[in-house]
Amino acid sequence: MRSIFLEKSRGQGGSQLEQAAAGRLRSWFKGPVSIERSAEMRYGEQIFEIDVSLDDLDWNAANLVDEIEGRFHRKHEELYTYASPGQEVVFVNARVAAVGAVAPNDQDTRPASSSGVCTPRGKRQAFLGDWREVPVYALDALQPGHSLAGPAIIEAETTTVLVDTGDRVSVNPLGWLDIALR
Repeated sequence: MRSIFLEKSRGQGGSQLEQAAAGRLRSWFKGPVSIERSAEMRYGEQIFEIDVSLDDLDWNAANLVDEIEGRFHRKHEELYTYASPGQEVVFVNARVAAVGAVAPNDQDTRPASSSGVCTPRGKRQAFLGDWREVPVYALDALQPGHSLAGPAIIEAETTTVLVDTGDRVSVNPLGWLDIALR
């Protein structure tokens, strides 16, 4: 199984995949593009994989398999505080990604709020050591420049943020929440 994976990675297939990924990204993105290689790997008895970087490898090295497995063991130890070098390592997926670098000044920003004041859409009971009625804000209604002090709840379609008493929230130019804890 090792030889199949490595032969495909060493051969023209990997290079063609990298060129196709970079070409597709460059068809609409004009900035610098880099290629990242990785593999999803796991120990034989595990049911989950971890992503291991395959960048900066000598694909023609005689000890290539050992180097890749060594990276897996180091990454596993970094994530889970242990490695098992004697166990079988399974290569599940190999990946090639074309990544475009975006300059900070090219990022979309939302217009800043002129007032900095945001209005809650309602109130709700929340337990913060004891039950309290706290304002509820819609994340998509918050604009850059808005700020608020906790306690508060900020709701979005996929998440809810609980802001504790004394914490401060401000919306940065990208529309992200910057939260200063008391």
